Amino acid sequence: MTYKDLLLPPKHDMLMQKIGRASSRNIDKTGVFYHVITKSSNGDAVFLAKGAGEYRHSLLCRLCEERGITILFSVTMPTHTHDVFLTPDWESLREVFMVLDTNLSKFIRKSNPQRYQKGTRPLRRHPVYIAIRDVLYLMVLGKYIFENMAGMRRENKFVPYESFWMLKNGHLPDGYDEKIYPALFGIDMQKLYELYSTTDKQQLYDYALEIASGWTKEKTEAVFFRK
Repeated sequence: MTYKDLLLPPKHDMLMQKIGRASSRNIDKTGVFYHVITKSSNGDAVFLAKGAGEYRHSLLCRLCEERGITILFSVTMPTHTHDVFLTPDWESLREVFMVLDTNLSKFIRKSNPQRYQKGTRPLRRHPVYIAIRDVLYLMVLGKYIFENMAGMRRENKFVPYESFWMLKNGHLPDGYDEKIYPALFGIDMQKLYELYSTTDKQQLYDYALEIASGWTKEKTEAVFFRK
């Protein structure tokens, strides 16, 4: 298996149960860590609305802090978002996104009332929730999300919001916890940022393999599987 293989959509029927929308029955609600993807309707660049990225992240932090959810990574792109969480339960995470997306939709409509009149959805009705089941996938996923943002930066494109600058500067608001990065990856958040910044995808995958080799099956099940 390579880095590229790791992020391919799963084809096995049982693995497909890990991926689903909030409205579907196939979502795995027993996860501890989740990757959540929110997309705009019709591929519109709705998150380019002035201040939308900052507003979304600020509200996300407050909602997560209130519910005991920890944010690991968060990036808002023009047409979609990526967020990674440690959550006490799936239901609390679902509540966060119900409130977040409702208020964000109002914000976007207000920024462009002609485009988003009543009944027109800026966002798709439901996010996608993907349960993360081991530290290898989690670490590689962080690099994948980082590269989403980094690629746009290299092309001098505007990124509505990204949380990686906070890791670089050692500044974390409510909803984050600096202790989670060394607990999972064995390095602090600033070294994690440096690692994501200076390695290519394959180098990062090889590094993540070394980190994962120290995790026993029992430890992985204890951390990533809710009993």
